[in-house]
Amino acid sequence: MLIATLGHWLVLLAMLACALNIGATAFSYHRAANSKRAAWLETAHNASFVTWAFVAAACALMIFAFLTNNFTLQYVWENSSRAQPLPFKISALWGGQGGSLLLWTFVLATYGILVSRGGRRSGQELSPIATSVICATTLFFAGLVAFSASPWVVMEQIPQDGRGMNPLLQNYWMQIHPPTLYIGYVGCTVPFAFAVAALFHRKFDEAWVALIRRWVLFTWIVLTVGIVLGGVWAYETLGWGGYWAWDPVENASLMPWLSATAFLHSIMLQGRRGLLKNWNIALVTLTFLLSVFGTFLTRSGVVQSVHSFAESGVGGYFLSFLGFALVATMILIYWRRSELVSDAKIESVLSREGAFMLNNFLLLGCTLAVLLGTVYPTLSDAIGNERVNVSKDYFNTTMAPLGLLLLALTGIGPLLAWRRTTISGIWKVLKFPVLWTLAFSPILWFLAQWRTGAATAFTLSFFVFMAIGFEFFRGIKALRAKRNSSVLDASADLISFNPARYGGYIVHLGVAVMFIGLTGSSLFKVETQSILLHKGERMRVKDANRDSEYVLRFDGLERPEKLDPHLRDQMTARVTVFDDNGQVTPNDRPMRPHIDFFAAATASDPQTKDEEGQSARRPSIRSTPANDLYLVLDGYDTKDNSASIKAYMNPLVMWIWISQAFFILGTLVAFIPPRRNVVDRGNTPTSKKAEREPELVA
Repeated sequence: MLIATLGHWLVLLAMLACALNIGATAFSYHRAANSKRAAWLETAHNASFVTWAFVAAACALMIFAFLTNNFTLQYVWENSSRAQPLPFKISALWGGQGGSLLLWTFVLATYGILVSRGGRRSGQELSPIATSVICATTLFFAGLVAFSASPWVVMEQIPQDGRGMNPLLQNYWMQIHPPTLYIGYVGCTVPFAFAVAALFHRKFDEAWVALIRRWVLFTWIVLTVGIVLGGVWAYETLGWGGYWAWDPVENASLMPWLSATAFLHSIMLQGRRGLLKNWNIALVTLTFLLSVFGTFLTRSGVVQSVHSFAESGVGGYFLSFLGFALVATMILIYWRRSELVSDAKIESVLSREGAFMLNNFLLLGCTLAVLLGTVYPTLSDAIGNERVNVSKDYFNTTMAPLGLLLLALTGIGPLLAWRRTTISGIWKVLKFPVLWTLAFSPILWFLAQWRTGAATAFTLSFFVFMAIGFEFFRGIKALRAKRNSSVLDASADLISFNPARYGGYIVHLGVAVMFIGLTGSSLFKVETQSILLHKGERMRVKDANRDSEYVLRFDGLERPEKLDPHLRDQMTARVTVFDDNGQVTPNDRPMRPHIDFFAAATASDPQTKDEEGQSARRPSIRSTPANDLYLVLDGYDTKDNSASIKAYMNPLVMWIWISQAFFILGTLVAFIPPRRNVVDRGNTPTSKKAEREPELVA
C-alpha cells in the first residue's frame, strides 16, 4: 500500500510542478511582473526541474517494485513473475498501459528540463514558452497516469507469483526498441513547442530556423532508428517471415516520420530565402498532432494490432487533447498570419525549390494514404454495420509509385540549381548520372529478373548513387585543383565546409540502399508451405525464377540441457542446410528454430494456463548480403521425432539494416558546425550568409 500511495503522490506532485511552470511563465509576461520577470522565469525553470525529479522518482519506484517482486501492485503482477530475468523485469516498466504512459511522461519531462536549461544558458528568448508547452503536454500525460491508466492499483489479494510479461515481449529488442521509439515519438513535442513560442514572439529568423531544424533532425533520426528496430524485433521474434506488415501501430509511427521528413526539406527554403513560413509551422504542428494521434491509436484499443494495448478509457482523453491542441494552434496561427507571409516566391518549378516542394507534396500524399488506410476499418465499423479491413495490397499499391517518385527526387533534387534551371542546365548536371545509369540498366534489369517494378527501383537506386557520387566528385575535384591536396584531405575539407549539405547527401545514399533491400525482400520473397519432416528427411526451398536452391535436412528434435529461468520448456528443431556447393551450416552450428514455453504459463492465476498463449515461436535466420534463409518451427511430435518446418527466402534484407549506418552517419555529419572562410566547389568565395544557410537534404 505504501509504495502505491507514494507513487501516486509523486505523479500528483509532478502535475502540480507542471502547473507552476505554466503559471509562472504566463505571469512573467504580464505587465505587472515586468520588474520581476527574471525571478518568475527562474521559478518556472525550477518547476520544470522539479517535474522531472518527481517523474523520475516515480519511474524508479516502479522499477524497484518490479525488482522486488512486489505483487501487491496489479501492474507488477500483470507484467512480471519471480522467474522473469532481470533485464525483462526492467523492460516490464513499458510492457503495459500504465507503465508505458509513465515512461512517456518521463521522456517528456526530460525534454522539458533540457529545453529549459539550454535556453537558460544561451539566453534563448523562445525557451520559456517552449518549456511551458512541453510542461502542458507533460501535465496531460501525468493526468492520465494519475487518474485513468494508473500503474499504482493495488491487488485485493496478494498472489504468490506474477502472470509474467507477454512472451512476445521477452526479447532483447524489447529492451531498446520501445524506449528509442518513445524518445523519437515524444521528441516531436519539442519542435512544436518552439513553433508555438515563435508564433507568440513573432520570431521566425535564422536563429529559429537553425534551432528547430536541429531538434527536428534529432527527433527524425531517433524515430528512424526506433522504427527500424521495431522491424528487426518483428523479423526476429514474431516468426512470420517479415519485418513490416502495415500494422496500424506501425503506421502510427510512420506518419509523423513522413511529415518530419517533409519539414526537414522545406525548412531549407525558409532558411535560405525566407520561403514557406506558414507551411513550415503547419508541418511541424502536423508532426506533433500525428504523434498524439498515433499514441491514441496505440493506447485506446480502437485498432486491432499485435502492438496495441487492450481497449481502455483513455481514448476519449486523447481525442480531447488532440482537438484542443489543433484548435489552439490554428487560433495562434491565424493571430500571427501577417508575420507568416513570405515576401519571396518560388520562381520556377524547374529549380531546387520546386523539387523540394514536389518532395513535400509526395511525402504528405504518403502520409494521407497511410492515414486513410489505418483509420478506415475503424471508421467503417463506426459508420456501417461491419468492419472493412484494409489489406497490405492497398498500402503496397498506393505507396510503391509514390516511393519510386521520391527515390527519383532523392537523386535529382540536389543537382538542380536554386531559383531556376534551364533545360540545358538540367541536362548538364544530369548527363553524367543518367548516361552511367543507362549503361548499367541492362545488368540491373537482368538482376531484377526483368520485372518492371524491381528493375525500376534498382535503376533509380543506381541513379541516386551516381548523382550523389557525381556531387562529391565535383566538389573534391574543385578542392584538389585549388589546394593541391590529396583525395582524402579534399574529401574531409569538402564535408567540413558544408556538413549539413553533404550529411544530407549521405542520408540520400541510405535511402537508395534501403530501397534495394525493400525491393528485394518484397518482390523476390519465397515462402514454402509448412512441411512435416521425420528425422533424416529433406525439403527444398527454391525460387522458381532462379537456379539456386537450399536443401534442408531435419536432424531431429532436441531440448537444451539448461533452460533460462523464465522458461518452462523449449523444443528445438535441428536443421542442416545445403546449397549447390554443398553443406552450408557447420555440423556444430546448425539452424535451430525453436518454440519457447514460459514458466508464467503455470502461474497462480488459472486464466493464464493456456499453453498456446504462453509460448512463442522463435525463428532461426541465416543472413547473407544476398539472401536470408528464415526457418520457423510450426509444430512437432516427440513420439515419432517429427517437426513441421516452414521456410522463407528473403533476398537483400540485410541492406535494410545496413542503410541505417548511412542514416546515422549522415545525420551526425549534418550536426557538425561548418568551417568558416572557405572556398566552394566552384572556387568562388562563400559569403558568410551562405555559410549560415541550412543545407540538409534528409
